[in-house]
Amino acid sequence: TSGEITVCGATHGSTAPLSRPLIIPLFIPHQGCPHHCVFCNQPMISGRRAAIPSPLEIRCEVSRFLKYPKKRPPTAQIAFFGGSFLGLEPSLIRSLLEAARPLVHQHKLDGIRFSTRPDTVSPKTLSLLEGLPVGTVELGAQSMNDHVLALAGRGHQAADTVAAAGLLKNRGFQLGLQMMVGLPADDDDGAMETARRLAALRPDFVRIYPTLVLKGSPLARQFHGGHYRPLPLGPCVTLVKQLYLFFKAHHIAVVRMGLQASEGLTPADAVTAGPYHPAFGHLVHGEIALDAISAVLAGMEKPPDPLTITVNPRLFSRVQGMNKKNIHQLKRSYGLKQIDLVQNAGLASGQLMVADHPLSLP
Repeated sequence: TSGEITVCGATHGSTAPLSRPLIIPLFIPHQGCPHHCVFCNQPMISGRRAAIPSPLEIRCEVSRFLKYPKKRPPTAQIAFFGGSFLGLEPSLIRSLLEAARPLVHQHKLDGIRFSTRPDTVSPKTLSLLEGLPVGTVELGAQSMNDHVLALAGRGHQAADTVAAAGLLKNRGFQLGLQMMVGLPADDDDGAMETARRLAALRPDFVRIYPTLVLKGSPLARQFHGGHYRPLPLGPCVTLVKQLYLFFKAHHIAVVRMGLQASEGLTPADAVTAGPYHPAFGHLVHGEIALDAISAVLAGMEKPPDPLTITVNPRLFSRVQGMNKKNIHQLKRSYGLKQIDLVQNAGLASGQLMVADHPLSLP
């Protein structure tokens, strides 16, 4: 997917451009959250049992990430994920942030970010961040339909997301919004309406998560009882593609599509049902590429055979599709015997040529 958000050397209230920082995740599974959402099994998602990292653990985890031998982005941030950060006890919020502060000031990190529930954001909780290098806050909005939120056991309403987003934007934080597709009682039209309402809040970026049936979750019981039917993978990819293109058209970055599994999360031991794929975002981008190429070929009186598609190397896997799915589909749809996929580093990163027709992918 398209990169993350970074706030370089920032204290709260500052802004910075989009880039791709190294994100150092620290999980606080189900901490600070008084509700048990139907889709939630946080220890399964994070691969850890509920525990708050100690200052020593924070330092060790940061050191471990920064010692990676591979070339890494020039910026790095610590991220508290998994629970609802501003729902923690105030003393614990300050303790965690104070433990991370020296790492920022020693130039090992460029800032701190966290995710939290919309109904934990208030002038009182935001005052706890004063003077600390927090630049980005993500809200788990999930849906902007109150009926869907209620059935999901979220314990907040769409109005809470609107209010929280306003407070964060007014104070200069970079705002991330998370939404889910395939929640109980939701549908494609509902997901698009959620996207429209989220875009109106002017977030800096969004994440889109398919609803998965995790073992041990309330949703798993609904699924086994025949009361919930998850989205199939194909239709879910198509829906998320439409959402991605919508946000892209509104100049809102989509930084993730699909659940980012921890090392301990595999379909065999965690996911009972639902549209899980370890490369979900790749499937979305592959479908976007297929649509764009198909539109060019549909406009030709007779596509050349063999057909040559020239791509920037970064686009090769997207254009080809998972297991060459796009190539096979194009051959079937247009009666082609041969498609030659050629790499050309001289093309711009999002550019390709279909025969002699230039094309840019969103």
